[in-house]
Amino acid sequence: MRLWNNLTGKKLTILTFHAVTNNGAELSMQGLPTISISRDNFDSLLRFIRKHYKIIPMQKYMECVRGEGRLFGNSLILSFDDGYKGVMENALPVLRKYEAPAVLFIPPAAIDEGRFFWWDAVYVLLSGNSNSLLGENAHPDPNVRHYLTWMEKIGAKTLQKREQEIFDFIDALQDVDSAIRQRVLDHIVPLNQSSKNGQCQLRTVLNWQEIKQLRLFGFEIGSHTLKHQFLTSVPADEAKRELIDSKKALEDLLNQKITCFSYPGGKYTEQTVALVKEADYGCACTSDHGINSMNNDPYRLKRINISDDNLINSEGKFSSAIAAWCLFLN
Repeated sequence: MRLWNNLTGKKLTILTFHAVTNNGAELSMQGLPTISISRDNFDSLLRFIRKHYKIIPMQKYMECVRGEGRLFGNSLILSFDDGYKGVMENALPVLRKYEAPAVLFIPPAAIDEGRFFWWDAVYVLLSGNSNSLLGENAHPDPNVRHYLTWMEKIGAKTLQKREQEIFDFIDALQDVDSAIRQRVLDHIVPLNQSSKNGQCQLRTVLNWQEIKQLRLFGFEIGSHTLKHQFLTSVPADEAKRELIDSKKALEDLLNQKITCFSYPGGKYTEQTVALVKEADYGCACTSDHGINSMNNDPYRLKRINISDDNLINSEGKFSSAIAAWCLFLN
């Protein structure tokens, strides 16, 4: 595959990371596991990637889009969504070790709040043992009551049978109207804070000083909307504000032009793509799985999501064969 890409040229692989964690059994209670990769596996993956790819910054791709350069046959971009603190604590030392550039997509309002993301809180609550907290579904709003009833059904299952339903529940909350989702979360988060599992240390986000340090160490910074808002679940005027205000906030705080964007949840439509262009971004990353060519729309860049579960073998160790399948063939 590498030989074929070298011959045909102009192929671009973009990897998506979220949380890079320290190793430890307690990590499953820090938040959603499908967006986590341990520092050791991240190190092994980068070592593997260095043998087979040319890791480039996002701006190199943008230069090629503008006709100002040529893309290497096996170019790869490392991207991080959301702005978890583990990027600074666990990813940065590995990236510096391999001299690998990366781009970080952040929602400025989440940085200002300095707290955890709602999907991590929901996962911790629903994957815990505090079933008694899930039976309170007598809510006056029928839309909210629907999700609370769903939570109750999840809580009634054994821990081993909850996992996929929890993921389905979180996906459903991502797709619902943002106002309804917020009403559900206003009810869920206090439950999480009062539960035993809610006392665990959920993954938090970077602060501005850390983001400025990451930039000094070679990170590119991109927008992930202002409040990590799913653009497909809000009116067009609100989506437009999310795009423009996040870009302005980042440019003002970092004193640099912001040119790249990542759709929260990977969710986009023809309308949101048009709004991203109007907001003067040069490219945008989706969560569509695949490899890009120079013929791809730069506002619909495909990526491959990376986490521990698509890199390890049955013994829980990094497998280069599985990594090859994930990156080259899948």
